[in-house]
Amino acid sequence: MSVTLLSEETKKKANSQLLVIKHGQYRVMVKRQRSYNRMLDSVYKYFPGIPRDVVTLRTNELDVCDGHYLDITVEVWDNVIDLLNVVEVTRREEMTLPVPLPLDDQSAPSEVKERDSSVLEWGGMEVLV
Repeated sequence: MSVTLLSEETKKKANSQLLVIKHGQYRVMVKRQRSYNRMLDSVYKYFPGIPRDVVTLRTNELDVCDGHYLDITVEVWDNVIDLLNVVEVTRREEMTLPVPLPLDDQSAPSEVKERDSSVLEWGGMEVLV
């Protein structure tokens, strides 16, 4: 039986070429891709259940993350790829804007009622037009 000892430099070089991508409890070691689109290709290959147009790559490993998972955008991929060991693969959530509440029980602007061509009622007030 032979034992091969790897130098620290060899280990670092090998690790720098590899990246773990995970979705839930499933983890896959893949080649570290410098191109964001090639990374998405790898993700889609190993996680085909997530449509490519909703894949989000996330990390919590950087100081700027403050322990929270943050989305990694295509614009910053080149800056962070060498700093990461694990990338979380998730589905992008649809963001919805909050609906503002009417002030002081007044009707919302969508509830404007027209009385005639020159007078509108809005929030209980008549407005001349």
